[in-house]
Parts: sequence; structure tokens; C-alpha cells
Amino acid sequence: MRKVSFRVICVTVSCLIITLLCGCNLFVTDKDKFYLNKNLDYDLTWINLEKAGTDIIIPIKVGDKEIREIYLADPYFTWIDSLDVSRVKELRSFHLELFTDEKKSKLRKLDFSKNKELRDIFISKTNALKEVSFSNNCKSIHLSGTSVKKVNLRSLKRLKYFTFYDGPLEELDISKNPHLKEISVKNANIKVLDVSKNPKLENITVDEGTQIIGPTNARIEYNKRTE
Repeated sequence: MRKVSFRVICVTVSCLIITLLCGCNLFVTDKDKFYLNKNLDYDLTWINLEKAGTDIIIPIKVGDKEIREIYLADPYFTWIDSLDVSRVKELRSFHLELFTDEKKSKLRKLDFSKNKELRDIFISKTNALKEVSFSNNCKSIHLSGTSVKKVNLRSLKRLKYFTFYDGPLEELDISKNPHLKEISVKNANIKVLDVSKNPKLENITVDEGTQIIGPTNARIEYNKRTE
């Protein structure tokens, strides 16, 4: 009888342990956390923050599909505390848009320095974001509604398009970007913009009162600041 009772107890305990484990994150896979576009199975479009947490590390693959694009556009992602994309070696395009001016966003830093294939970056309404490190091969960058004060573009030799709207940007050096074609900086704090090293510039948009230094054939447009 004792042997039978012992066996019953062991089976019962084992069942309880399995039940508890099934209810925790040990059995949660990347497929449960990250969702790819049904039509573009390399495009990450959703993250389940309840399962992934708020400190996000995006994997190289979801299942057997390698991530090449990240497109996150929803106020839901204001709850993200940190976002690590360093493992996504084939990342070509990154888009993060929160669609809200409310001070909910907690994301303070983004680092793309290890994403050597990254070409396009679009970041909008991330009001807590203060620091962004770029991939050297970026060709297009858009930042709007951030708290970034300084942007370092010196290593981005291939950069063609740079846009910055609605933020406290104070420092911008484009002297090492010879292929820059368009630059637009509006509702920012740039006082002087030196374009003497940008022979391919076609369009320049800056706030009224911003001093442009250097000869240029680009079309210049002055933005009337909005408060």
C-alpha cells in the first residue's frame, strides 16, 4: 500500500509541476511573441508585450523566417522600455511610429550600429528617445517627435536623405555626407547649417532664422516654426 501511495503522490506532483511549467514563459516561443506579415514573411509587424515583456530583444528569425524588415506602428508600443535589434543581421528597414504626443513612451535609446545591411530608418512620436546610433550604410533617416539633441552622421558616407521634425535638435554636422541629396530640419533648434561639403544637395528645408553656410545650387525653403 505504501508503494502504491508513493506512486500516486509522485504522479500527482509531476502533473502539478507540468501544469505550472505550461503556465509560465518557459514554453513561450518566438512565434508566440513576434508576428510576421502574412504577405511578407520577413517583415516583423507585431510584438506581444504580455509574452515578450517590455525589454525587447528581437531574434534573428521567427521560426524559420529571417527578419529583414521591422514595421511597428501602434500606440501599444509606447510600453516598450528597451528595444535591441543587434541580432537582426539582415535588417534592411526599420519603422517605429507611436501615433501619440502623450508622454507615455519610455524608449530612450536605439542602437543600429551592428545592423550593417540597414538602409532606411523611420522613427516618429517617440518622445522619450534621446540617443540614436546609426548603421554606417544608412541611406535614408527620418526622426520626428523625439527628444534627440545631437545627431552624429559623420560615418554615414552613403546618406542621401535626412529629415528631422519637432524636436530639440541643436547639433548637426553633415560635412562627411557627400552624397546627401535632401535635408529637412523643421521645428528644431539648429542655428547654423554648413552645406559646403554637400555638392549633390538638391533640396534644403530649414526653420526661418537658420543660417545656411556655403555655396549650393539646392532649392532652399524656409519653414515658419510652430509652437
